[in-house]
Amino acid sequence: MVRTVSVTDKTIQVKVFPARLLQPETAEKLLNEIDRVKGVLRMLIGGKNLPRKITCGPGTGADVNHPDMRVIHVGDQAFELHVMVGHVIVEVEDESILEPLKQACERGLPFSFEFRRGFFIKKKATLTDYGKYGFRSRTDERINLDDERMLGMIDPHAKPEERFCIIGAEEES
Repeated sequence: MVRTVSVTDKTIQVKVFPARLLQPETAEKLLNEIDRVKGVLRMLIGGKNLPRKITCGPGTGADVNHPDMRVIHVGDQAFELHVMVGHVIVEVEDESILEPLKQACERGLPFSFEFRRGFFIKKKATLTDYGKYGFRSRTDERINLDDERMLGMIDPHAKPEERFCIIGAEEES
């Protein structure tokens, strides 16, 4: 279940920098507003990591019950936030989607934000991707990746079930 639109060189990437770190409720509202915009191909959230365990000191190994580590719902998918959202990278089909995307950010954020265009997520496989995903065969050097939109989206240090989640996927006909 994936959207049929593919990532090409014509796609545009935008980084939304809110004026402050987002609380889970605000992050959920913003991501849902962005998800409703037609033409959004993929989103990537980033920010300060919320640790699961204490890594040093007398409480080493104990669980950290951070109040911002909550399950949020985006589209029809629920997932646990592992970061305090500091920015959102969005990739869209073309130039015409930028204005609706900016309006969605204005609806989702109760404070100011920066809206920067640039190149933030890679579009082609690198040597590291070949190491992560492997080869299809010895003669074919393309990576074994079902959906090219996953390039640059997976945390290689995360557990397999926590690496990414597909939101708003559509079944191919």
